[in-house]
Amino acid sequence: MAVATGALCILLVLAASSGAGWFARQRTAELVSGHMADLAVAMAARLDHDMFERYREIGVLSGLEPLRDSWLGDPAVLRASLEQLQQSYPDYAWIGFADTSGNVRAATRSMLEGLSVAERPWFRGALNGPFVGDVHDAILLAKLLGPRRDDEPFRFVDVAYPIRDREGRLLGVLGAHLSWDWAAEARDVLLRESRLDGTRVAILDQAGRVLLGERRGQVLLDKSIMDRMVAQQRGVDIAFGAEPDQWLSGFAIARGYRNYPGLSWIVIAQQPTAVANAPVRNLIAITVSIGLLLSLAGALSAWLLARRLTQPIRNLTLDAERIGRGLGTDTLPRVGGSHEVAQLSRTLRSLLRRIGLAEEQLAHAAEDIASKNAEARKLSHDVERLRQLAETDPLTGLLNRRGFLDAADRLISLARRYNRAIGIVVVDIDHFKSVNDTHGHAVGDLAIRAVAERLKAAARESDLVGRFGGEEFVVLLPETDATATSAYAERVRSMIEASGIALPDAPPLKLTVSLGCAEFLDSDEDVQDSIDRADVALYTAKSTGRNRVVFQQMPVSKHA
Repeated sequence: MAVATGALCILLVLAASSGAGWFARQRTAELVSGHMADLAVAMAARLDHDMFERYREIGVLSGLEPLRDSWLGDPAVLRASLEQLQQSYPDYAWIGFADTSGNVRAATRSMLEGLSVAERPWFRGALNGPFVGDVHDAILLAKLLGPRRDDEPFRFVDVAYPIRDREGRLLGVLGAHLSWDWAAEARDVLLRESRLDGTRVAILDQAGRVLLGERRGQVLLDKSIMDRMVAQQRGVDIAFGAEPDQWLSGFAIARGYRNYPGLSWIVIAQQPTAVANAPVRNLIAITVSIGLLLSLAGALSAWLLARRLTQPIRNLTLDAERIGRGLGTDTLPRVGGSHEVAQLSRTLRSLLRRIGLAEEQLAHAAEDIASKNAEARKLSHDVERLRQLAETDPLTGLLNRRGFLDAADRLISLARRYNRAIGIVVVDIDHFKSVNDTHGHAVGDLAIRAVAERLKAAARESDLVGRFGGEEFVVLLPETDATATSAYAERVRSMIEASGIALPDAPPLKLTVSLGCAEFLDSDEDVQDSIDRADVALYTAKSTGRNRVVFQQMPVSKHA
């Protein structure tokens, strides 16, 4: 009764706390996701406003009347004006003017002067009008700017305007490289101002590639998600980054500002779910603690009431605890008291007697089962060992003819069912009889093992390699068409030709092999038809000079 009362109270407290916690977490997720979307909107607006200012500055500079005569005049005068603008906004990594042919006439710190930028996208784009280029790594300026302290590459956003004279004739292009560090600084300032613990902000381009944030340079959003985000312009609950279910997210699209067209950057703000739900967890913990204290009080009251009613059963329980713990204690004493307790005592005594008999029978049965299992395992091991001996060539460890054909039939069945290609290669050692006659059968066996090792080394795990007898080997290549089969055969031929066999007290023995190739055809009755065609190709290789690969594709007449 005490346990039931306490458990019921605890269940009620837990149920109420869980329900309240679920609703609180849902509401918190909605609020925090909304905050993240607002933060993303603020970041996107800051990016657009800052880019508008840079866009406007370069546009104003391109149309300044005092500079009309300086664009094609003294480069030193023009360079001074450009450096003055760079000093007013240090995030300009480079500002320069290139004539219509793409040669840089004047630039800040004289960088790239005299070099051609005719192939750079910002130059080509600005020939037709104002141009804004997305974030990219530095190319021509990478070495001139020197190494960064964080060893990261320099990355720029390009802004460029065409320069025209008073009659509207094109004089060249004014280009500026805005350091992407500016965006990181703007993000850090925004995060400090937001005072949201654990919050992170990432910026992606139109292709879903991370420009700023963790896993920079990787594409982390697929096209369907990108299309939905662009259509909504701002929103929440975007699966982004590692373990996206552990973060609450909001996003916004940088759409441009005034005459600045914008680059459609995607800003994603996230806060860890654990951080957002911390107040909810604290509230639940307080609620559960109070509920547990109340539950304990109720359980204590129930225990005091039930203790007097359950004393005979407690005594019976203590007697049962002593069974098996002391010598001669293997049953329960008879217990008097109420009719129900006396009946329980008799029933338990009878049960203990039946349990003792059953334990003896179970012990004998377990011994019999263990003995039979050991015999079965030994028999299975012996059968498997005999099967391996029956299907393995003892000299090379490769499959013998029987083992190879059994395994090949299974692969052929799969190839027929799923319409897959299979290649067959038959390999024969050239002048093997001469090796035996000259060096002896021990060296011949060594040559056979060496060829077998090279065949296994060149094969994949799924390939079958077998020795059919003497100096003849057969290789089956699943998922391999005619071109790949011939390539494999040529690789094996070259490998064997290039490597010799070390002999004691003698120069290394040089070996070559001839190889016949074929591809399994739908008209083949079984793998033997494919092997026959490969054997014909092998005969052709032998008869045309050996040490070569020949492919036989057409079926061979069985009456030839």
